[in-house]
Amino acid sequence: MKTILQQKNLTSLRRSTIGTAVLAAVVLGLAGAMPSAANAETLEQAGVSAPIALIQAMNDLSGDYRQQQWQRLARKKDRDSLIAAVLLGMPNETDKEPINGNADVEQHLAKVFGHDPLVLFTLALSCQMQSEPCAHPEHYDALVRIAPDNAVDWLVLPNGALPSDAQLHAAATATQSDSHLRDIFRIVRTALANQPAPSARPGADPRELALLLRNNAVDQVMQPKYQVLKVCKAGDAQRRDDCIAVGRLLENDRSGSILSRMIGSATLRRLEKGTPEEAAGKEMRREYLWLSEQIEASKVPYQEQLHNEVVVFGEWEAWQRAVARMGASRTPPTGWMPKNPQALLLSEERTPAPAQ
Repeated sequence: MKTILQQKNLTSLRRSTIGTAVLAAVVLGLAGAMPSAANAETLEQAGVSAPIALIQAMNDLSGDYRQQQWQRLARKKDRDSLIAAVLLGMPNETDKEPINGNADVEQHLAKVFGHDPLVLFTLALSCQMQSEPCAHPEHYDALVRIAPDNAVDWLVLPNGALPSDAQLHAAATATQSDSHLRDIFRIVRTALANQPAPSARPGADPRELALLLRNNAVDQVMQPKYQVLKVCKAGDAQRRDDCIAVGRLLENDRSGSILSRMIGSATLRRLEKGTPEEAAGKEMRREYLWLSEQIEASKVPYQEQLHNEVVVFGEWEAWQRAVARMGASRTPPTGWMPKNPQALLLSEERTPAPAQ
């Protein structure tokens, strides 16, 4: 698993930590602390107790589940259901193309709720993920016009474009950073609550399978593509100042997004060498790797409560709470080092791999 700070690698690490660590615990038969589906009063209380068959069923049905839920939500009229449909329908790590018809849902959402900042963020995020030229880049323009004080909004450019100097400066002068991760988790989790799996599978409890499919669908929703590290390696004094300001804002993302915090801290570590901010960024990276290793080694189910707490507390705090419930400290012990110490370093600081 690659560890340093590229958007793709960070997102993959986040998803593999949240998504497959719990499956690893299941495979080892270590999920007994959760109530069984037979005794659960709600879908959310269902545990995970049929490891191999359950995991295989989730892998087999995740695409059908995404399509089924998108079709259901796309027909609804309320804002949150349509937002959830767009988020599920846009490209993700597994499905590189949007669901056919998602563009129509986006247009309906824009027409009915187009003055809502979260709606515009959703539309801009979907546009950012497109591999083909985005048909409606004006959603980004509307977003930064309506919500100019959120640094993240300035960074979700159509088709993942690099921010211009003017856009970077606008992000730097924003008053806050919010990746909207808490909003996204809340909306998608609510939209998928108590929804069944597309079909039954032998050996997989249907309630447990539905829960696992729901959590996987939430994790598959993409986060913004931050291109800050690509534009903040060099430049004049103004760009450097703007990059530092953006880094500070991302470090304090209001949704506690781990991705935002890692991008922000890497930016400051690169541009503020020898300062307390560089030291703080290194410690933030060490804390992240500590949390990641504890969750990967978890012997108890955690995903459902973690997702709930992302909504309530933000992602960083949710991870800390999950690790505390596992019996570990929320922060690494003095002197602790990750299994791969180079994971602490910026890409340019690491020892190159030996030539093959």
